[in-house]
Amino acid sequence: MKEESDFSFNKISIIGVGLIGGSLGLALKEKKPNFKIVGIDKQKIIEKAVARGAIDEGTGNLEEGIKEADIVIMATPVKTILNILTQINPFIKKGCIVTDTGSTKKQVVERANKVLLKDAFFIGGHPMAGSEEYGIESADSHLFQDKIYILTPTKKSNLISIEKISSLIKMIGSKRLILDPLEHDRIVGAVSHLPQIMAVSLMNMIGELALKENNNNYFMAIGEGLKDMTRIASSPYKIWEDICDTNQENILEMIQEFRNCLVVIEDKLKNNPNSLKEEFQKASKLRESI
Repeated sequence: MKEESDFSFNKISIIGVGLIGGSLGLALKEKKPNFKIVGIDKQKIIEKAVARGAIDEGTGNLEEGIKEADIVIMATPVKTILNILTQINPFIKKGCIVTDTGSTKKQVVERANKVLLKDAFFIGGHPMAGSEEYGIESADSHLFQDKIYILTPTKKSNLISIEKISSLIKMIGSKRLILDPLEHDRIVGAVSHLPQIMAVSLMNMIGELALKENNNNYFMAIGEGLKDMTRIASSPYKIWEDICDTNQENILEMIQEFRNCLVVIEDKLKNNPNSLKEEFQKASKLRESI
């Protein structure tokens, strides 16, 4: 692969300058201050992003924001990405590379293959980085450092466009993983979407117990273990609404898989608690491997 310095990006447009889009801007400007980065978002968000140095300038006008861009990055919730894909054709220049940061890929890739002009390129993207916090205020130039950044190339990709996006991924400190869109949605259903459902369910269960028993000590007794496990329960529903809708089938399957694992634990706890040692040791080795 060519080094990132071999590629010239005169203008990078980021649609959605929140946690992910803002962090991308900060990371890219930190590594390559000469990159011209334009943000497309609401005016008050643009002002904050400029003040933080995540973008050089911004606009609320899609046409103005992506005109003459070499790369367009859609860093919005998934359904907004789907809508944007149907709007950008008249404004992107020939040879423009379009990518996204959405947490599901099947519907995004299908839409891109269907609606994007033949002389533009599209590569699905998903940085496996984030926070329970959101907005440009929480953007961090090191958010992607040592994190996996998944790419899902399509028939709208070519080798050069993949190399160019890969150079940006390397630049911000991430490690590239290339997956088929369907494989991506299944895997993140297990390693990202199910944990979110679990965190929400666990916090709600504790809340219901405390309410039912009128006993606030459930919350007083919470230790670091539960805090670690449920940190992402604070994530905004606005993001997860689209994820759950566009990856419903995989999430439901992973819930069932997890239910099966709980049944195994339950049976061992009922019948032979000492046999749980094997489950704990297996889990410990797997955790150490990551």
